Amino acid sequence: MTGAVLLGLLSCEEKKKNEPTDPAVEIVPVKEMPSIVEAHGTIGDGSSMNVIEFINDDGDTLYISKNGQSVMGGVVAGDEVEVIYNVADDDIFASVAVNLTSLQHIWTQRGADGREQSLELDAKGSATTYNMGVEYDAWEVKDGLLLLHSPKKLGDESPAVVDSFEIMQLTSDSLVLMHGEYVTEFERYN
Repeated sequence: MTGAVLLGLLSCEEKKKNEPTDPAVEIVPVKEMPSIVEAHGTIGDGSSMNVIEFINDDGDTLYISKNGQSVMGGVVAGDEVEVIYNVADDDIFASVAVNLTSLQHIWTQRGADGREQSLELDAKGSATTYNMGVEYDAWEVKDGLLLLHSPKKLGDESPAVVDSFEIMQLTSDSLVLMHGEYVTEFERYN
């Protein structure tokens, strides 16, 4: 009896040795998709013509490559900035950077009736309109867009209105915004 059991065990062992093994599994590296990040911070002293030294709100410093069209409002050390950047293969590239300090002024234009009308954007995120047909009370930059919030009326059940504007140009004395197909140009005198 013990001989039969031993013979059975040996035959099982023989089958295991003769069974084909699984083919080798080949691991193919997959190229990661670039991640898109939006962050708030300040521009550092180490910025140059091609690189923004970006210090985020947590105090981390990043060196972000840029092109001429990617920064609205210029790169000035110490200025507050909102940046959208891509990370791919350990390289960081700016898609859009908006200098928030450059936006914080009174912007003026001539209305259709020839009168001056103005939009004031302050450092605390408050917006004020003067002689304009629309009223705004707050502003922010999100996804590279200037968002202007209309005040919510007391007793009004509908949500507050937020108008979004693409920033076409931002310089020390010019702000050009696009809303839908309408382009609005402002100048800065202060």
